[in-house]
Amino acid sequence: MIAVSRTTLLAVAALVAAGGACTRPSEGRAELELEVGAAQITDASVRVADGLAAVRELADHRLELWANAPVLDVELSVGATAGGEWDIVIRNALPDAVLEVAGATFTRAPDQHPTFARFTVPLGEGLHALRLAPPDALVDEPYRVAAMADIQDAMEEVDEVFAAISAVPDVRFVVSMGDITQRAEVEEYDLFEQQLQALRVPFFTTLGNHELWGPPERYFDRFGRASFQFSFKGTAFTFADSGDAAIDPLVEEWIEGWLADARGQTHVFLTHFPAIDPVGIRYGALRSTRDGHRLLSRLTEGDVDLTLYGHLHTLIEFENAGIPAFISGGGGAEPMKLDGIGRHFLVVELRPTGLGSVTVHRVD
Repeated sequence: MIAVSRTTLLAVAALVAAGGACTRPSEGRAELELEVGAAQITDASVRVADGLAAVRELADHRLELWANAPVLDVELSVGATAGGEWDIVIRNALPDAVLEVAGATFTRAPDQHPTFARFTVPLGEGLHALRLAPPDALVDEPYRVAAMADIQDAMEEVDEVFAAISAVPDVRFVVSMGDITQRAEVEEYDLFEQQLQALRVPFFTTLGNHELWGPPERYFDRFGRASFQFSFKGTAFTFADSGDAAIDPLVEEWIEGWLADARGQTHVFLTHFPAIDPVGIRYGALRSTRDGHRLLSRLTEGDVDLTLYGHLHTLIEFENAGIPAFISGGGGAEPMKLDGIGRHFLVVELRPTGLGSVTVHRVD
């Protein structure tokens, strides 16, 4: 008899809960994603291109965003009574990012956490294009990112993982494959943001099955979309919501477009559940093998250079359909029995000409 871990039982329970109301539970989430990044009040409105930030607040002369990409393009419409100095706050920003508005460059207020960017910007009536980006965003050159997943019930100690990432030189940001919480409770998300104070770079993530224990709006309103794409320094990153062990047909359509958009770039694809379980006995893949093969076929045709997965609380390096792949679930969640794999994260070197090295950094 195959022993089923407590983590597997919880995952199955989450999938049953998510799927109890309809046979396509991901459809509603995908439609909700289209609402991310837009807000309106009486005399102002905002829209973030491609939904790459959550609008935390739009109020009188104030805009606050949570970025889910290193570069943001924002349209802010200001009405007749809303002109004047605006307080613009962007959380989860690159430490060297600046704000450009109408050819003018604004630097952030000093003495803040590196990922907290606050700007005071004079805005008159009309439509304004804002761009948050570091000076080298369009320079195609090698750089490094960290990758991790599966924090869950280790939230109180995850600051140790974040501190270890911050100690690695030249990491520009973290990409995550989901399961940042255990039960998607508001208190967990609050603590997660507190723990991010130990991280000196932004944290860009998709969701996992544990984020589906709560209403999806709770996640989207705080951290933005779970399926999205951004490009940075010649590399494309595509994140896909597979939180209920499937990828919604609408998200599949988006992926096809994103694969076409990323053609010619180094390309990293991230989702929570592996497309195909490389071990075969751990219930650790998309629930439909046919869907997993279809996804891999598309990724292969799209010349994806690296696939990153979570869900299994271990470390596995393998290939899927010829694409280098890693399962890295070392954020602190209950480890896979007998694997001897503790907390860890990956450091991925990216080059305009393709994938560089992928190294494992152990925390324990």
